[in-house]
Amino acid sequence: MKNDAPKLDRETMAVPIVTMEEVPVLNEQERADLVASLKQAEADVAAGRTKPFNREDFKKRFLAICRGEIA
Repeated sequence: MKNDAPKLDRETMAVPIVTMEEVPVLNEQERADLVASLKQAEADVAAGRTKPFNREDFKKRFLAICRGEIA
């Protein structure tokens, strides 16, 4: 008998994970900027200002960042 994994309805992609031992600590201004950015992102999602996930575009951008082509 063959056991097939169930098909998920959502799109997924496996990406490499890098373990870091040192993590920079945010100063107060960086933390405030991050929190404001996250709140803006939540507001955009709630208002429907999102775009659909594009697997190929994500993969290209992710690999370019890993290669140092995008800062």
